[in-house]
Amino acid sequence: MRVLYVTPYVPSRIRVRPYQLIKALSRTHEILLVSLLCDDYEREMVEDIAQYCVSVDLISLPKWRAYANCLKALPTQMPLRVAYYQSSSFVKLLQQVIRDHKIEVIHGELIKVAPMLHTIQQQEHIPIIYDSVDCISFYLKQQWAASGNRFKRAFVYSELKKMEHFEPHLLSTFEHVVITSAYDKQLLQAFSEQLEHIQVVSNGVDTEYFTPRSAARIADSLVFCAKLDYYPNAQAILLFCQHILPLVWQRRPQVRLTIVGNNPPPAVRALSADQRIVVTGYVPDIRPYLASAAVALSPLVVAAGMQNKVLEALAMETPMVATPGSCRSLQTIDEKHLLIAEGPQAFARAIVRLLENPQLAEELGTTGRQYVVEKHSWRQAARTLSALYQSVIQQRELSRHLVGARSESLS
Repeated sequence: MRVLYVTPYVPSRIRVRPYQLIKALSRTHEILLVSLLCDDYEREMVEDIAQYCVSVDLISLPKWRAYANCLKALPTQMPLRVAYYQSSSFVKLLQQVIRDHKIEVIHGELIKVAPMLHTIQQQEHIPIIYDSVDCISFYLKQQWAASGNRFKRAFVYSELKKMEHFEPHLLSTFEHVVITSAYDKQLLQAFSEQLEHIQVVSNGVDTEYFTPRSAARIADSLVFCAKLDYYPNAQAILLFCQHILPLVWQRRPQVRLTIVGNNPPPAVRALSADQRIVVTGYVPDIRPYLASAAVALSPLVVAAGMQNKVLEALAMETPMVATPGSCRSLQTIDEKHLLIAEGPQAFARAIVRLLENPQLAEELGTTGRQYVVEKHSWRQAARTLSALYQSVIQQRELSRHLVGARSESLS
């Protein structure tokens, strides 16, 4: 089957969901990728994903064009986080690929490309699977509640009000919608009875890639691995270092923290002024950091969808402490797979508990990986998608047959 995969960025091990789904789907389907290119550094990621694709086509989106899109959208109901990514050149490229390669199914990811997919849907008679990933309105609601700056709070509130109208209306225009978790599915369906057609396709982990190492872990070492140019991740580690880490140091002043992830903002880089904190920036492989840490962290305050940072750490048998929001879309159990804690005092106590109890840390590591192996397989997610692709194609063929039969009977 020829599948056109559409994303607002180049899939990579950093943007793990489309990367791993394309990799798994390529075993049984011909995948053609069309992506926006918003940052030049993404060109370096193309080679890695291209090995799983028949073709990869990119459309550059200059910053001036993206900002112009936002200015035009100010008086409209389109949220700025959606308007930023709109591109007529992108739509034209999609049309060209569809016609040149006889595409059978389109799979588009994230609300950033959804309006352009809707345009294609109106012009081309091809089934479209829209991957919402998570509920953006819920994410913005959390961000608004957690923001302390009144100007940022006002801006987020404006985006939230637009998104609460825009998101359910847009989703209702697609016949086939998928999402990462049952929790986010319920959030979207709470908007409208028209959103009953959502199917869960969970995130997974490449457990052959993320596998534990035999080397001993470094005592009193903490690690946080995340995309640091994503606001909730940067916010989480800044608040952790401000409110929680000092409490850990009161009990164990020898504790060290390593912050791993690409594009850390200046405020996160500044944390390395304390010699007990290392900020690595981009690294090609996060596994050595997860493998050597005594405890992995997920102190997210704002969390939507499924947190791969949690799944990857568990897959490496790294004992983890996480906030409830970090695990909301998972089936993990507190005290069995990881420790769940909320609030600075509780989070700090959970970290110290793992550092002082190696047996508990080892038990959580073992059961955490077992959970990931049993519940989060990319191949199973790809099989679910393949079945959906086949179903929508059969529905289209049936509709064509019925229309043809009706036309014959009228003649």
